[in-house]
Amino acid sequence: MMPELKHSFCRCCINQCSINVIVEDGRVLAVEGNPDNPQYKGYSCIKGRSQAAFLTDKNRLLHPLRRRADGTHEAVSSDAALNEIAEKLKRIKDRFGPRAIASYWGTMASIGNPGAAMPFYNALLDAIGTNMRFDPNTIDKGGKQTAQSFLGYWGAPSRGFDRPDAILLIGINPLLTYTGFPAGSPKRWIADMLQRDCKLIVIDPRETQIAQRATHFLQARPGWDVQILAAFIKVILDEELYDAEFVARHVTGVRELASALDSLDIAAVAQDAGVDAKLIVEAARAYAGAKRGYAMAGTGPHMSGFGTLVEYLTIVIDTLCGRWMRAGETILPSPSLLPAYTARAEARPPDADWALAGRLRVRGLKQSRAGMPTAALAEEMLLPGKGQVKALISWGGNPAVAYPDQERVIRALTSLDLFVTVDPWYSESAKLAHYVLPPMMGLEVEAATIFMDWVSGRATGYGQGLAHAQHTEAIVPPPEGSDLLEDWEIFYELLVRMGYRAEVLPFGSPPDAPKLQFDSRPTSSRLLERLTERGRIPLQRIKGNPGGHVYDEDLIVVEPGDPANSSRLDVGHAEMMRWLTEFLNAAPSSVDDAHEYRLLCRRQNHVYNSSCHNEVTHKGRPYNPAFLNPEDMAELEIAEGDEIRISSELGVIRGLAHADRYLIRKTLSMSFAYGRATDPTAEPAIYGANPNRLIPSDQVFDPYTGQPRMTNVPVSIAKAG
Repeated sequence: MMPELKHSFCRCCINQCSINVIVEDGRVLAVEGNPDNPQYKGYSCIKGRSQAAFLTDKNRLLHPLRRRADGTHEAVSSDAALNEIAEKLKRIKDRFGPRAIASYWGTMASIGNPGAAMPFYNALLDAIGTNMRFDPNTIDKGGKQTAQSFLGYWGAPSRGFDRPDAILLIGINPLLTYTGFPAGSPKRWIADMLQRDCKLIVIDPRETQIAQRATHFLQARPGWDVQILAAFIKVILDEELYDAEFVARHVTGVRELASALDSLDIAAVAQDAGVDAKLIVEAARAYAGAKRGYAMAGTGPHMSGFGTLVEYLTIVIDTLCGRWMRAGETILPSPSLLPAYTARAEARPPDADWALAGRLRVRGLKQSRAGMPTAALAEEMLLPGKGQVKALISWGGNPAVAYPDQERVIRALTSLDLFVTVDPWYSESAKLAHYVLPPMMGLEVEAATIFMDWVSGRATGYGQGLAHAQHTEAIVPPPEGSDLLEDWEIFYELLVRMGYRAEVLPFGSPPDAPKLQFDSRPTSSRLLERLTERGRIPLQRIKGNPGGHVYDEDLIVVEPGDPANSSRLDVGHAEMMRWLTEFLNAAPSSVDDAHEYRLLCRRQNHVYNSSCHNEVTHKGRPYNPAFLNPEDMAELEIAEGDEIRISSELGVIRGLAHADRYLIRKTLSMSFAYGRATDPTAEPAIYGANPNRLIPSDQVFDPYTGQPRMTNVPVSIAKAG
């Protein structure tokens, strides 16, 4: 049989690139970007192009596993595993109550068909009755939701990716994260924007790939984002660079905001942050002076321990500058597979209470619009008494290496009565689980880009810039002799085997939308049809364009607001102003007496957090280097590739030093989620090392998301030996 080209889309990360797959005799020979797709135009990254290797990876699981008494695993049929898990979940619920069962979905939940799986995942948890639901948001950028609880809500999207004249990026590198720019080719998109004379302002302690393209780059010391953003706001207010008409009609709190910043000395901020005061002023003027634009804070500032305040100030800047869509504007990334919605050019007030129903038993933490505080889950597992978590269902996550305070996380996971992980690989978490249920992988399942429709409405800087949609058939069958289910089938089976009715809320639907009921397990094709039956574009039409298409007719147009609506966006919320004032009066130091360096988080293109670690992608470097400025290496008498000891108040790890001349001095930059979970002494040149062993979860943390300080962490460095 001759090789055949088939269209699909990648699910290795949030970009979901349109791809061409070369298949022969049921095997994937190669994956490449689809040059004919109107949104991606041939773009793909090394993860997507390595999917043939992922399908045959030595660590890929082809049968469910059950843990023996000695801690090793044995193969078990999916039918037996599902029966046993369902029975154990019922017993735990009956004995300890629904709160004893917790869940976590990680970033690899996107590997199959998340638009179909998430409804059944949620339905299972709804049926159990647990609100102990955790996800990566509150250890990533949860402040994006909690900040809006204090600002309020605009009834239409931000102007976002729609022809920006200025872009402000704080601690984010869209060329690696695939957030901050629209889905597609980030390099091509920013090149096009800069050619249109778009101003690109970047604030980061490292001169990243995107910082090297900036028109204004502020290489600030870590931990000073709040002060710099406050300085931007002061320039905008003092020089009256804000959108006066929008502020007069839709904004409140300007007086309170100005009062909180009255004594702010921009020159002092610049000196403390290590940047030029003139550059702060010029950058603020460039951003505010643009007609259209958007700002986005990334994981760097959100992992600072005060991400909610950073995000609040970020959206305050955009609100003062009127960066919200107005009546008559067209929403270019209107959903295709999800229903159209009504967008209105009007404000909704801040939440009366930022906290939702869920409560944790530790540190006074609560559920917010960002979700439950994930970093505290280990504490909930270890704290005895009523409400203690006894079981965890992890889907597409790797908590053993992804959560901060790793040593405590390992103790917590190994204390559980039941730990189930749904993961295609034998990950560090899978090694600790009682049951491992491997799902089929992306190229083995039928899917549609429902997830992209949803993420495009999540927050400024996410998702698509166009109304793009794509459907894919299953490209290849699962390996012969394997015992694999699709991820949605796993949750469906647990739901019905626990005795619950299979009724689900379609992904992206409001809570009061009608549920879909299933009397028997549907086919994947039938399920997709039902989940998208209220979509803006019929699924059959999307199937007719297998390489992907932009459906730019009948797009959503922002409607005028209700003249009787008197609600306003609050840029001077009392709670945020108290926090800002305290922060400005007690600014964090860049160093402390015991630890001279600061550990910074870092992304790598060839992995997706704790997943996609493969010989093909890492190209001979399986570890995560400990990057240092060359001048610091010389001062420490450390050479390229030397082993070093990195210590914090919590612990010690080993790493291999590499030079990074783009890194600000007295910092160490290192990727997370490497290393062996239960063996911190494992050879760092083979496995890497996990900085999460250095990060306490209960010392410095955001009070609204519970997200601990996961970057700008004080550390000491010494040459090993």
